[in-house]
Amino acid sequence: MSSAFTGFILLSEAKFDRDKFLKDLKEDWNITLNMGEEDKNKEKDMLVGEIDGIMIAVALMPAPIPNNEAVESAKTNYRWKDALKVAEEHKAHILVSLLGEPNLVDGAKLYTKIISTLTKQENCTGINVLGTVLNPDMYRDFTKYYEENDMFPVENMIFIGLYGSEDGKMNAYTYGMEGFGKKEMEIVASSESPEDIYYFLQGVADYVITSDVILQDGETIGFSAEQKISISQSKGIAIDGITLKLGY
Repeated sequence: MSSAFTGFILLSEAKFDRDKFLKDLKEDWNITLNMGEEDKNKEKDMLVGEIDGIMIAVALMPAPIPNNEAVESAKTNYRWKDALKVAEEHKAHILVSLLGEPNLVDGAKLYTKIISTLTKQENCTGINVLGTVLNPDMYRDFTKYYEENDMFPVENMIFIGLYGSEDGKMNAYTYGMEGFGKKEMEIVASSESPEDIYYFLQGVADYVITSDVILQDGETIGFSAEQKISISQSKGIAIDGITLKLGY
């Protein structure tokens, strides 16, 4: 389940300035990473520490992400035109993991802050998370926004993919719900606008995670007394496995 909290920072060169990272973490979020005395003198390319009982590991990997994974992931990001180029050109990466099983909402808030801080490394070009490659500046802005409003960082933790059909209808899917022990969701052949679909799916994802709800086949969901969106469960179309289809 802790796979929700593993991410990769793409780098233009194999360098990790750990002092800058620790300083940025403190300045941006007032977070101090508690490390054992022995870790402070250890190799410069890795950090293991603890924040409020959650263990964190940050390690520099002096090579691109294996199996061309970043390049394949980048193809799904329709919102950032440089995603593919960044993925193709990265020379190294930093692996970030929250270890153990933290409370999922608290864990998500901490994880997004750690990733956001790492994007301030001068050689950071992108982030490979949520099965895609994201723009570091955008990710950082979202983290800040959700933190200031004390909200779950849904935009950082759940990717929403959109794609059209030949008949002009829109389809959408979530990526990242499984990390929170929930089924991924899809909207198929909708006549609603891409923006409405995006925010509806995002709203459902946020609600399901923060209220720890399990949506059931045959139920309905809505954000108003009148709205009754059907829920059915079947084999995924845009993603593997069984997904929930929302009749939006």
